[in-house]
Formats: sequence, C-alpha cells, structure tokens
Amino acid sequence: MVLKKQMNPRKTFKSTEERVGISSGNREKILVTALRLFTTQGVDGTPTAQISKEAMVSTGTLFHYFPDKNYLVDQLYLSIKKELAEVIRSNDDSKRPTKQRLEQCLRGYIAWGVADPEKARFLDQVYNYPGVREEVKQQAYDDFTWMMELSNSAVREGIIQDLPPGFYAVMLSRILNGILTLIESGSSAMSQEEIIENGLAMLWKL
Repeated sequence: MVLKKQMNPRKTFKSTEERVGISSGNREKILVTALRLFTTQGVDGTPTAQISKEAMVSTGTLFHYFPDKNYLVDQLYLSIKKELAEVIRSNDDSKRPTKQRLEQCLRGYIAWGVADPEKARFLDQVYNYPGVREEVKQQAYDDFTWMMELSNSAVREGIIQDLPPGFYAVMLSRILNGILTLIESGSSAMSQEEIIENGLAMLWKL
C-alpha cells in the first residue's frame, strides 16, 4: 500500500517577489531615487545602473518592476500626475462661482509644488519628453477631464477666451512654474502671496 503525502493545509506559499527576494517597498525606493536623479541630472543623463545603486537594490530588482527606463519614466509620471489630480480636486468646491473654482485649483497646484518642488520640476522637465508614450499621457489626462469641463464653463461665461486647449496648457504651465521658481529661489522682492496674486492675475489676461 502506497501512502500519499498529505498536503499541510496551513502551509503558505511565497509570492514570486518573496521567492526572488524582492521587497514590496523596493518599487517605491526606485521611484523616489529616480525622481531625485532625474530632476538633478536629467532623464537622459541618468543610467538605470545609477538608479539601482543609489536605491540600494539590484539591477535585476529594478528591471523586475521597470523593464526599461522609459517605462520607469512613464510610471513615475503617472504616479505624480495622479497625486496632483487628487490634490487639485480636493481644492475644488462646486458651489463656488467658476472663476473662484479655477483659482482655488490653481492655488492647490502652487501649494503642492511649493511643498514638493522635485515633483513639480519633474513634470515640467518631461512635458515634451519623447520617452513618455501617448497612451500614458492620455491616461494621465483622464484624471483631469473634470478640470477641462470647468475650463469650458469659464469660456462659456466669458471668464477666459475661447482659445485652443494646447495654448492654455503651455501658457498655464509656464506661468505656474514661473511662480514656483520665484518662490523657491527667494530672489524676488515680493512676498510669496504677492508672487502668487500677480502671477494668477496674468492668467486672466490671456
């Protein structure tokens, strides 16, 4: 009589990550390190070997999460855009007039950028970076569709001119990042609030 080995019902099986020694915290370490290096050295000037070394993970671990550098850039871009969308949305109050809603959203972006300048610099840095795939940009854009609807309301109410969205995207980016640059540098004779007030006033003149 052959006795079959009984399976231990309490036995737990390790995940693939545990079997190969990959910690779930390593993905975040890689993203944080990549953000720091990308914003100081540029994306093209930062090899994946340096990212893995400074994140204190093996190159195999890095490629487990991010098969190539462009994919790493894509995922970092998406995570930051998603965070930003949530921050801006949290500043919106649908009961307010359209212009006030827009200004609060813009102030939300500025407060976020002041608190986390590396992330704001990265978004500015990769604005026209060819390595970010179009489908990734579209995915990030989907989190901001509600703001496009708000902008359309502003056009209908005569608050802003009816100009191509691409025009507003570029001008908005330049002015908002200019505000952040002046605040971070501390070189302006104006106070932080004066910089914000005057910068936002320029937007309504477009």
